[in-house]
Amino acid sequence: MVAIKIERLTKKFGDFTALSNVSLDVQPEEFVTLLGPSGCGKTTLLKLISGFLEPSEGSIKMGGTDVTHVPPEKRDTALCFQSYALFPHLTVRENLEFGPRQKKIPASERKTRIDDVSEKLDLTAQMEKLPNQLSGGQQQRVSLGRALAMRPSVILFDEPLSNLDAKLRDQVRIEIRRIQKEYGLTAIYVTHDQAEALAMSDRIVV
Repeated sequence: MVAIKIERLTKKFGDFTALSNVSLDVQPEEFVTLLGPSGCGKTTLLKLISGFLEPSEGSIKMGGTDVTHVPPEKRDTALCFQSYALFPHLTVRENLEFGPRQKKIPASERKTRIDDVSEKLDLTAQMEKLPNQLSGGQQQRVSLGRALAMRPSVILFDEPLSNLDAKLRDQVRIEIRRIQKEYGLTAIYVTHDQAEALAMSDRIVV
């Protein structure tokens, strides 16, 4: 069974067609990158998969279930943003715990998840700090950790490395790929950087 089945997906904003008749199958535990220039519809497709946008036409299935009109919080996905989207008034620990708390995960399970994620992402020493006390690379790791703490079956990345310098970008890129494999996640990754796409992906959609 395919992890994600996208069929004839179209998204219009008024008279403007952002996405036209897109079909794509993504296999379980596959790392698929959407590659293309700004404005070609990559992020629109990601937002349709995550449920933050509704398609004008077409359907999305996950694990065989039609989720086309299912809200984002009811989908087994997590989205890792370009802007990190961390809560500035919450510590690293509280940021990581936010999703599992919202989903009413029991405290003991929450602790296990947060400890696991913080160790894998080398955040243990940063847990009581606020986001503005962290470097860009550390903030990106917290953003990734917050997505991973949800234990989603599908993780979505919207140009997550574009705010990092070149050396850090390489480092976090390796980390994302390692964690995706370790957790057995299905990943869809958006970038306009061809080298990044070639370095990370099982398959590239242009």
